[in-house]
Amino acid sequence: MWKDLKINLQRERLLAITNIIVMTLTFLFLSMFVYVVAISQTALKQLEDQAQITVFFKDDFPESKILDLQKNLQSDPRVAQTVYVSKAEAFKIFTEIHKDEPILLKAASPTILPASLEIKAKDLAKLSVLADEFGKKDGVEEVKFYRDVIERFRYWGNIIYAVGFVLTALFLIISYSIVLVTLRLTINAKGTELEILKLVGATDTYVKAPLLFEGTFFGIVSAVIASVIVVLATTVIKATHLFGGSVAFGFVRFDFMLFAILLCVILLISGTLLGYFGSSVAVKKYLKY
Repeated sequence: MWKDLKINLQRERLLAITNIIVMTLTFLFLSMFVYVVAISQTALKQLEDQAQITVFFKDDFPESKILDLQKNLQSDPRVAQTVYVSKAEAFKIFTEIHKDEPILLKAASPTILPASLEIKAKDLAKLSVLADEFGKKDGVEEVKFYRDVIERFRYWGNIIYAVGFVLTALFLIISYSIVLVTLRLTINAKGTELEILKLVGATDTYVKAPLLFEGTFFGIVSAVIASVIVVLATTVIKATHLFGGSVAFGFVRFDFMLFAILLCVILLISGTLLGYFGSSVAVKKYLKY
């Protein structure tokens, strides 16, 4: 098989190189798409952990009612955590932040700062609903919530997912088509040779095996090249501390390098399957045996 493959590669060198380049780009796009999804999910998870609404109450609203409200929220399935910040605690935080501004501190007192509830939701999408609900409650002076930042993040995240999916699907189709074209030219070029093999008693498996091997070879080589690039890029990113030590994918967190290795395994499996099934279809379609 290696001998036949070498002859075919020499005969259709340009097409073989084009095949490997396009398939390598396909796997790199697939890798980038997976990385973007993982990084977006990681960032979204961090945003969910940190994002909150802060409900500021009017000065005449009793502390007992605020504590009752906090107690009720603890049984709300949408709420992950609530923290009550009294006027005294708010003044302490204010003092710590502005400790280098004595004139400002001199003019401030605990009475001018409102008591508040800091509320974190289990689902980021619920923050907007909770903010709207608290904005209508009696005794609430203001609800602080960075709605625009969160909604913009989700909007661009969805666009990135869609564009990444479309580009990956497009390159998969192109790679599949190039495998078909490459093997079609190989079958046409070796038509007489294949007919002679059949006439002297060669089995279908013997005739088809080198062609299947050639398509699978393209897929594996392309996946290996893409995997090497992914590992090198991950090593550089980790060495330069451009990204944290772990990423979230679905409900699982992975070490950054372990995630790259698992991705490479997926690429190798994908390359083998793409090459094999592409060559299988080409053989069935163009080899009339």
